[in-house]
Amino acid sequence: MRIVLAVSIVIASISSASAQFAMDHGHAADAVKAAYDRQAAADARASAIRSGTPLLPSQNTDFAVGGRTTIQVVRRTEEELKADQLAEAEWSARCKPSVEEDGDGIRRTRYAAKDCDLDRFNTAGN
Repeated sequence: MRIVLAVSIVIASISSASAQFAMDHGHAADAVKAAYDRQAAADARASAIRSGTPLLPSQNTDFAVGGRTTIQVVRRTEEELKADQLAEAEWSARCKPSVEEDGDGIRRTRYAAKDCDLDRFNTAGN
């Protein structure tokens, strides 16, 4: 009798385990593996940074221009600033930008001349 009871308990536990597996379609194990993989990737990146070894392309998130990680800011001269102000004033006089709101509440910028939206002084919507 005890053997029958033990066998029935084992069968019941196996059937409930298979029912749980069927309900999550085995994705719980995938989620656990993905979490471990993310942690392993973070640990590998931290280890590479600590040891000074080059990072893999998938680990590298630094920004660089021309192979340099710093960008030198060059101050513009008074002549350059005055030339830009004059050009922007000419653009504003020619294009006459205006911001209108359409029926959907979206702000649209309208210009009096053609191709004004392609100019570098186009800041009317900002």
